[in-house]
Amino acid sequence: MKNVDLNNALNAYKAPEPSDLLKGRILRAARAQSDVAAPVQTSFTKRFMPIAASLLAVCAIGFGVMQVSTPSEPAAAAWQEAALDLGFQDVYEWVETEEAPS
Repeated sequence: MKNVDLNNALNAYKAPEPSDLLKGRILRAARAQSDVAAPVQTSFTKRFMPIAASLLAVCAIGFGVMQVSTPSEPAAAAWQEAALDLGFQDVYEWVETEEAPS
């Protein structure tokens, strides 16, 4: 068979009409798919806005608490006490009382 004869035979072929049962199955499947709701996707901002707001509130409260709190004893007294505990009281007094630039 030549290519021309094959092309003519394929062009002359008519596909049979689908049966009513096949049409019904296809339409029922299409309706079932359209009835199933697609999952609702929330936007990025709607999902993470509560987390961002909570983080901002925690940071603001932490920053406020750190600004308000004062140390219980002055830094100089703490250093003096540490020097006394370590046995460097004389070095501490020498450093703190030296007024002349070197």
